[in-house]
Amino acid sequence: MTNIETAQRALLLMRAQRRVADAHNRLRLREPGTTVRFPDGSVGCRSTPEYDEAFDRWEAAKAKLMRLYRETVVASDLPGDLVREVLLARVAHAGAKAWCKGIAAIPGAPDLDPDRVKAEVSALRARERERVSEALRVAMMLEDEEAAHRRGQGPAN
Repeated sequence: MTNIETAQRALLLMRAQRRVADAHNRLRLREPGTTVRFPDGSVGCRSTPEYDEAFDRWEAAKAKLMRLYRETVVASDLPGDLVREVLLARVAHAGAKAWCKGIAAIPGAPDLDPDRVKAEVSALRARERERVSEALRVAMMLEDEEAAHRRGQGPAN
């Protein structure tokens, strides 16, 4: 990827993140209208068409964002926060064990321990770590290069 392509992809991802946040805010605004108190004193949720529509939009925006993350090519100049989100999306989509197995099938790729990958993903998700380790970043770059090679597009970078 060139610097311009990376910047365009980063902008696309940021816009998709904003759409997810906006959809979640619309959903949160409609939550008070769905809460009801029953005669026995318990509290429940009554679905409304507006709430259902807001929920569906939020789910669709999240699904599109996750697809964009999975399709993002990890280049050396991709910002660290986006690399983190791409890793989280790829591992969540395939599972740590399957993702590590796919990486191991690439010639010259590092051997990744699924338990270590799970631990790092958990730390990234909990914000205990800010940056993806260099080994996982390289593994994602090799994965993208292999995918581009299979499609006949040459190297990804």
